Amino acid sequence: MFHLRLKQSSLMTTVTSPRRDIAATHLKSSVARVVASMSLICLTVSACSSPQHRVVDEIVTSWREQRPLPNIDETLTINSAYDVQTRSVRAKLRGASPAGFKAGLTSAPAQARFKTDGAVAGVLFKEGSLQSGTTLSLREVRGLHIEVEIAMRIGTAIDKPLPDVAALRAHIDGIAPAIELPNLDYVQPQALDAVDIVATNVAASKYIVGDFVSPQTRDPNSVDIRLVCNDKEMFTGKGTDSLGDQWRAALWLVNQMLAQGWKIQPGQILLTGSLGRMLPATTGHCVAGYHSNQQQWATLAINVSD
Repeated sequence: MFHLRLKQSSLMTTVTSPRRDIAATHLKSSVARVVASMSLICLTVSACSSPQHRVVDEIVTSWREQRPLPNIDETLTINSAYDVQTRSVRAKLRGASPAGFKAGLTSAPAQARFKTDGAVAGVLFKEGSLQSGTTLSLREVRGLHIEVEIAMRIGTAIDKPLPDVAALRAHIDGIAPAIELPNLDYVQPQALDAVDIVATNVAASKYIVGDFVSPQTRDPNSVDIRLVCNDKEMFTGKGTDSLGDQWRAALWLVNQMLAQGWKIQPGQILLTGSLGRMLPATTGHCVAGYHSNQQQWATLAINVSD
C-alpha cells in the first residue's frame, strides 16, 4: 500500500487572500486526485495478484500453447470455478460469440468419478466444430475422449431463466445427433475433480453435429445409440441417460449458462450430455449410430490417428 503524507501546516495554514484560497483549493484537489490514483493502483495490483487471476492466465496460456491444463487450487469452490471459466473463455473468445454450450457429468457414474453430485456446464467454440469422418491425431489432442450425445439448436433468443421444459421447447427448432470429443489433457489427470473440470471449461475441445430435424418429428428421449470402434461394439446408451430426460438436461444447461452471464442466441447449439459413457480414444475408426423406434436417425464417424 502506498501512503501519501503532507505536512499539516501546508493544509491547515490560515489564508487571508482570495489568491491563497484558490491555491489551497487547487492543492486539496491535487491531493485527492493523487490519493484516488494510488488507491486504483493498489486495487489493480491486488487484482492482478489474486489466485483466480493467476489461474485464468494459466488456463488461457495452456489453450494458446496447446499444453496440459493445470489442476486447480483446492480452495476454489464450484461458484468461483465458474467465475474462472467465464473469464478464461471470454479472454479466448475476444468478443466473439460462443458456438453454444455443453453439459457434462450428467450421469451418476460420471459424477462419482469426479467427486460431485451435480452436472457441470461449459462453452463451445466455433473452431471446435468438425465434419463427420474427420481424422484427429492423438499427438495433437493428447487427452482425446469420445462421447455420443444429442444436440439441440436454439431457434429464438433466451434472455432470462426459463421456468420449465414447456418454455424451453418454444425456443428449440432442431434436434441432431452429435459426437463430442473432449480433451482431458491435464497435468495430473488422476487427481481431477469437478472444480478442475468447471474451471477449465469442462474440457471442451472438438465436436461433430449431424443434420437437425424438427423436435416435432424427432424425440430426443426415444433415441438409442451404439458406438462401434474398429468393428467392435464399445457401448450402447439411450436418450434418457442424461439427467433422465433430454429436455430437463437442456433446461438445466440453459439456466446455468444464463446465470454465468452468457446470452443464448439463435443458431447456438446445446450438447446435453453423454449417452452411454465417455470413452478414451484409441487409434482407429469409430461410428456412432442413432436409432429411434427401430428406425435409423443417422450415423456419425470419427477417425483417430497416432
